[in-house]
Amino acid sequence: MMVMKGVGRRVARWMAGLAAVACCVAGAALPAHADDGPVPVPSTPPTAAPTTPLFPGRPIHMRVEFHFGERTVPGQQGSQPTANLLVVFSDWGKGRSLTEQECQDLVSTFWSGTGPDYQVEAAVKYDDCQIEAYYMGEARHAFYSLDESGHMQVRPPMAYLNQIAASFDDLLFDRLDFDVKGLNNAHCNANPSNDRLNVLLNITHMSTCMWDVGDGVTMPTTDEPLMEGDVEDYFTTYLAGTVGPFTELVVPVNPFTVTPVPTTDPAAGASSAASGDQSQRGESSSTGLLIGIGAAIAALLLVGAGALVVALRRRK
Repeated sequence: MMVMKGVGRRVARWMAGLAAVACCVAGAALPAHADDGPVPVPSTPPTAAPTTPLFPGRPIHMRVEFHFGERTVPGQQGSQPTANLLVVFSDWGKGRSLTEQECQDLVSTFWSGTGPDYQVEAAVKYDDCQIEAYYMGEARHAFYSLDESGHMQVRPPMAYLNQIAASFDDLLFDRLDFDVKGLNNAHCNANPSNDRLNVLLNITHMSTCMWDVGDGVTMPTTDEPLMEGDVEDYFTTYLAGTVGPFTELVVPVNPFTVTPVPTTDPAAGASSAASGDQSQRGESSSTGLLIGIGAAIAALLLVGAGALVVALRRRK
C-alpha cells in the first residue's frame, strides 16, 4: 500500500508538471491583445507639431461619427443638447491591435486642451482607440450656423480630421456617419454614398448622410457645410439652439497650427558666453598693461626729477 501511495504521488506531480507546461505553451501561443480601458486626455495643449509619419509600416483605418442633437454627457444627468464627435482608430494589420499606450500617444497628440461647454473621453475598446467629444451650449457653433430666416447649416471638422489622417504612414479614412435633429427640408452636400432625409420622429425630423469610400465616393476634406435645411421649433426649444454664425473650433487644439517656442542652442549659448568672457578678459588684460606702463613712466619721471634736483644743489 505504501508503494502504491508513493507511485500515486509521483504520477500526480508528473501530471501537474505537464499541465503547467501545457498552460505555458498555450499562453505563449495566444495572440497578444490590448487591454480595454480608459485613456487620460491631457488638458495641456501641445507645444509642437507631431513628428510624421505616424505608425510607420502599419495599416490604420479611421472612421468618424458626428451627431447633432441630444446625447448623454459624462458627469451630467440625462440627455443634453450636444454636438457629439466620435473618432475611432483601428489597426488592420494581421493579428495587431492598438494598445493603451499607443492610444494614449494618439490622444495626447490630437485631442489635448480644455474649453467651456466641452467634455471628452478616450479609451481602448475592442482593440480600437476611441475618442468621443461632447460640445454643448455656444461651443456647438463651431459646427452649425443659423440665420434670422431660420436657415441652418451643419459641418463636422473635416479639415482637421483629414490633417490627422494625412499624418499617418498608411491610414485610410474610410467612413463618416453624420446625422442632425431639428431640421426639415434637409439635404446633404458633397455627394454622400447614402442618405436618409427628413425622417419624422415624435416631434421633430432627423436626417442622415453617410460617406463610405468603399462605395466609390470621395471623403469631404474641407469645412464646407455637409447638411443644411430649415430649422424647426424643436431646435430652438428642446435643443436650445441660437442664431449665429460658425465659430472657430477651440478644442481640441490643432497641433499643426502650433508655433514652437524658440529655444537657444546650449552650445551656441556656451560659445557666446565663452567669447564674452574671453573678450572681457582681453579688455581687462589690455587695461592692466596700460596701467602698468603708465605707472612705470611715472616712476621714471620721479626718479629723473629727483636726480636733477640733487645735481643742481651740488653745483651751488
